[in-house]
Amino acid sequence: MPPALKGHLLALITITIWSSTFIISKWLLDQMVPLQILLGRFIIAIIFLSIIHPRFKKPVSLREELLFLAIGTALASYFVFENSALQWTYSSNVSLIVATIPFMTGILSRLVYKTPFFTLRGVIGLVTSYLGVLIIIVNGSQLEGVMPIGDLLAIGAALMFAVYSVFMLKTGAGYTLIQLTRKVFIYGFVSLTVMLLISGETLLPESLNGQGFASLFYLGLVASSLAFIFWNRAIQAIGPVKTNQYIYLIPVMTTLFASILLHEPVTWLTIAGAAMILAGLYLSEQSKSKT
Repeated sequence: MPPALKGHLLALITITIWSSTFIISKWLLDQMVPLQILLGRFIIAIIFLSIIHPRFKKPVSLREELLFLAIGTALASYFVFENSALQWTYSSNVSLIVATIPFMTGILSRLVYKTPFFTLRGVIGLVTSYLGVLIIIVNGSQLEGVMPIGDLLAIGAALMFAVYSVFMLKTGAGYTLIQLTRKVFIYGFVSLTVMLLISGETLLPESLNGQGFASLFYLGLVASSLAFIFWNRAIQAIGPVKTNQYIYLIPVMTTLFASILLHEPVTWLTIAGAAMILAGLYLSEQSKSKT
């Protein structure tokens, strides 16, 4: 298989896996609370990454370790917000709102690193996307069993991932990609443990059937570990620009999966909101390519 074709195939497989996590998490929330799911997911990922790459890098300084603690906490908070949002709203809504992460990352990067962001086309894209988010929130509030708090929690998830992305730029060299990911997961696991202790939730669920175990291992082994490796191999084969364009498929595929597997309704307002979010993201990316 030609390297370029293999890169596109790996990117598509990764996006399919990541799109399915919203559905898998929704199923798993019937048996576990968000913090229990995330602790299991993180520990499985840490063990797997340690098996395939057992070399650990010694700590360099307290300042660097505190930075990794902040990064791990931000990533853990992203997953907490995301999984909590799935308890209150549709998985398709969450995936669409989380798709606005590039905007929040751009704004934070502008504030922290003074990077260019507020071009005319970028601002138009920003406004268009968040009007789409507003439409989805309004639409969700009119549907039975859906609460706007879920969509607001999804916005919180997007903000936490933007913080994680900006902090990651501050990490020093000397780490392999697997070492870097594992270290962030370890500190994320520590943060989740503290959150669990504060919340008063039990460490283990009251009951977990075979489907629950399979779902948890899928999230930890496939979605958090293998997908990460596939994604970086795709970047090596076809470059970051072409690879990142596949991210636009996540809300589309999640909405499709949710409609088929969870029987979530797809209304005209959902379609309109999705179109506005994707159009806004496209305008923003075009703006970046011209700066």
